[in-house]
Amino acid sequence: MKKLWRVRELSTVAILAAEVAFFTWYLWPEAGRAHPFLNVENALLILKYSSIYGIAAVGAAIVIISGGIDLAPGAVMALAGVVTSGLFVQEGWPLAPAMGAGLLVGVVSGLLSAALIVLARLPPFIATLGVMGITRGAAFIITEGRYFDVSSKLMGGWRPLGLPADWVAPLVMVGLALVFQFLMTRFQWGRSVFAVGGNETAALFTGIGIGRLKTSVYVLSGLLAAVSGVVLVTVQGQGKADLATGYELDIIASAVVGGASLSGGRGSVVGAVLGTLIFGVLRNALPQIPGATFYDRLIVGLVVIVIVVMDQMLLKKAD
Repeated sequence: MKKLWRVRELSTVAILAAEVAFFTWYLWPEAGRAHPFLNVENALLILKYSSIYGIAAVGAAIVIISGGIDLAPGAVMALAGVVTSGLFVQEGWPLAPAMGAGLLVGVVSGLLSAALIVLARLPPFIATLGVMGITRGAAFIITEGRYFDVSSKLMGGWRPLGLPADWVAPLVMVGLALVFQFLMTRFQWGRSVFAVGGNETAALFTGIGIGRLKTSVYVLSGLLAAVSGVVLVTVQGQGKADLATGYELDIIASAVVGGASLSGGRGSVVGAVLGTLIFGVLRNALPQIPGATFYDRLIVGLVVIVIVVMDQMLLKKAD
């Protein structure tokens, strides 16, 4: 299984490299013109917007490894962004406490999902689908169809911790990926997540507290989705209820493409981040090809299906 993990990580990097190479070749400009895809500014743009998905994908990957699923990240991102921007813009809170309140939204939503799954014993799909509706609805109730203009209150040339604003999301994503990759591979908690996803009954007999572990996993997923939502609000400069609509599917797809098995017990945090970069490159490059803009969702769906089929074939071969 360790050998399979390494092969899957390597294959994800290979897919990303092949994708970059293809678009570099296909979009090669005429002599004398700057390359529209292969340049530093565009690379930073891809990294910045991929990071929004990547932060939440870290939590989604851990949930999937544990044998669950979380459909609420997009809605949690919206509500966390709305709470943060509303307190900052309308109530006059300093930015840091407003962000803290937004992160608290993620913790509460994660606790609600965990309670429905652990205590009420609802299937994760149904429980998180309900939480998705609740959080998205709460965002619309708070905003009443309006949006909060965060950019007007942020100082010009805003540099959090002295860093350029464009670097915030990528650095947060990389930092979280490294921390949770370490936790998942070097700590008992991470090994327990893999054990529960692989065989919950066997994990129970080894003394793992299934309820506590699932609670920690869903709270973590909610918190990271809230982090992603807060970062998204500062990047886009607006807090609104329809923010991150449909993101949950892209977040799950990124985790799956990165190696997380929907049957549980396998996957990696770094793989999920690589998966977001694969889709980030697609979303950036396709609009630059005439007539290809509307193929975005179709290609994402095909990529997910192909890679999941390959994943099952690799798993059977390993067995």
